[in-house]
Amino acid sequence: MPLTVDFDFRIVNEAAPEAFLDEQEIRLMFDSTRRSLSESIQRRFHDLVCGEHGEAPSFKISGVYDRCQEELDIQYHVDTCCRFFLLRVMRELNRQA
Repeated sequence: MPLTVDFDFRIVNEAAPEAFLDEQEIRLMFDSTRRSLSESIQRRFHDLVCGEHGEAPSFKISGVYDRCQEELDIQYHVDTCCRFFLLRVMRELNRQA
């Protein structure tokens, strides 16, 4: 089973009067973030499969850009075939690169 990485990025709130990024720049930031995170995850997890089930992990990365606070919050959701493999994936995800 191939490694999958899905993304769900969105923008919330109204922009501050002196907003640092405009709509196009935010979209470029999303594209760059998708590309960077996807490459990193593919590199780190491309050969990691569950020894018992032969399954690869799947990732869903959610990002919310708050225009008022000018912050991008990113969260990872990891799906695996079993708890033991989830612990292994999380250990690798949290390991310093």
